[in-house]
Amino acid sequence: MSRVISWFSCGAASAVATILAKEKYGAIEAVYCRVIEEHEDNIRFLNDFVNSTGISVKIIENEKYKGSIYEVFTQRKFLKGQNGAPCTTALKKDARKKYQLPTDIQIFGYTIDEQNRADRFIDANNEVNEDFILINQKITKRDCYKKLVELGIELPIMYRLGYSNNNCIGCVKGGMGYWNKIRKDFPIQFEKMAKLERFIGHSINKDDKGAVYLDELKPNRGRFKDDSPADCGFTCEIKD
Repeated sequence: MSRVISWFSCGAASAVATILAKEKYGAIEAVYCRVIEEHEDNIRFLNDFVNSTGISVKIIENEKYKGSIYEVFTQRKFLKGQNGAPCTTALKKDARKKYQLPTDIQIFGYTIDEQNRADRFIDANNEVNEDFILINQKITKRDCYKKLVELGIELPIMYRLGYSNNNCIGCVKGGMGYWNKIRKDFPIQFEKMAKLERFIGHSINKDDKGAVYLDELKPNRGRFKDDSPADCGFTCEIKD
């Protein structure tokens, strides 16, 4: 019998996808690829989800990089490029590939708003037998927020702070406006990434004059809404 794996990211969409997968298939495994730079409130959200739904969640981690984006960046001396960021591949995609079996049915939390991302996932992962359960039921990200509220599960704090996705605190896919909000909300993480940029010699942001390092970023640059990164799933797109 095929396993049904629901990839739980501590995001609203993957949580609702996991609930629907349980309703559809009965026996499932919910699995969370932990990244330690995600907000500590994610574990509170995971526990609330388990207590509310009765669905257990297994936590796995890439041991080579200790589950840390900083270990990935430091070891590889690379932050991001045209094809995305290495942290997603190392900490999520590689962890998924190590865990999955060829016969698995895999549940991913792409919503109907993210059909293009789902299509790109299919193109890049032809070996995966995927079920985009939210897309099939035409469920939006807003629908997912509403469902969790109805269940009495408080959304992860990153959503409550105004971030559209529950990514790491300081996602290298974000632009200037996003990083200026990170500077305000999480100054320690902002400074840590600024130092890493200089250590590696590569800036996250640039303009028509060239590199814009975080320690030179003016507080009024960018627009948070326009510069927010995409959700960090098993594909990783750079938002221009």
